[in-house]
Amino acid sequence: MSKNLSGNAWDKLDVKVITIVLLMAIFEFEIMTHARSLVDIAKQDAIFSILLGGLLLILVTFLLVKLAIRFPDENLFQYSKKVWGKPIALIIALAYLFYFFIFMVLLFQDFTNADRTLFLPRTPVLIPMILMGFGAVWLAAYGIAAIVRFLLLVFPLFAVLMISLAILSLREVRLENLLPLFSNGFMPIIKGAIMYVGVIQGVEVLLFISPFLRRIDQSLKPALFGVVPVILFMLVSSINAIGILGVENVLEFAYPGIAILSIVEISGFTVERYELFLTLPWLIAIFTTMCIYIYLLSYGIIEVFGLPNRKITIYLVTTAIIGMTYLIPNLAWTMVLRGYFNYFTLIFVAFIPICTLVLAMIRGKEGTNNA
Repeated sequence: MSKNLSGNAWDKLDVKVITIVLLMAIFEFEIMTHARSLVDIAKQDAIFSILLGGLLLILVTFLLVKLAIRFPDENLFQYSKKVWGKPIALIIALAYLFYFFIFMVLLFQDFTNADRTLFLPRTPVLIPMILMGFGAVWLAAYGIAAIVRFLLLVFPLFAVLMISLAILSLREVRLENLLPLFSNGFMPIIKGAIMYVGVIQGVEVLLFISPFLRRIDQSLKPALFGVVPVILFMLVSSINAIGILGVENVLEFAYPGIAILSIVEISGFTVERYELFLTLPWLIAIFTTMCIYIYLLSYGIIEVFGLPNRKITIYLVTTAIIGMTYLIPNLAWTMVLRGYFNYFTLIFVAFIPICTLVLAMIRGKEGTNNA
């Protein structure tokens, strides 16, 4: 496996794996708690924000795929030098590395808060963080092919559990909680749609995994198959949150998904509580996202700065992430930072890649295979 974010002939993957990679990169803790943020902006019209934001996300995915196809054997850090020039390309690379780092800090903090609240309130937070973090390090050290194989292994179980949870909750929805529609006008819907696109951290993985794929020119359909299920799941989960809890109650819960499952009942079924059914897919989602982004951050640093030792870099990066997590004092701070970070994400998921694509088209820049 190469020591940077470039692909070699022997580690090329089937383009269809993009679907699983995107799904497992996008699904993380925020996806399961997003209803609160959207409802805060658009109230019961949050479902329309998701529909509008979903269309924007599909458009962004289409443009990112077009950019990846234009430079099939290079990642963003490499072809940005051709498009922007080396000084600006270096700034872009450093900005992405900072973005990956902050995202990982917030993800570890989300994991810590949920673990402290739901599972191990008396266990020192450092212990589960080390177990989760260095498990991800161990996998990331083997490169992108090992990560993809792990994603393919856990995805069927993850998908079955997530679909079951969504369907299980739908039967409790009260339609009157979804009314009245459009009561606050269209501006909150538009604001919610913009924020929704920012919630979807993970689509930018397309810009870095493309050198490892065969026939990247056929990647549009697999990429859309990776994004559309996320949109549908978030739509259903928002309907569940609003329809079961009501707008006012959604805003009262830090974790609406957990609250929904505590209400669900199935007469005659031996299981009375369903909160723990969320535990396994939640842990899978957290862990897989950690693996992907620790890989992107560590190998990105290696590539940008030309560092020689891969494993030491990965361990130091993860240690720095865990250390930085302690600077966020509590759940309230995490939620506020997440809110700002979702808008910050728009720069890296949409603005920089789309500007890069437009400038590459204007300047006639392409990869060597397209020349």
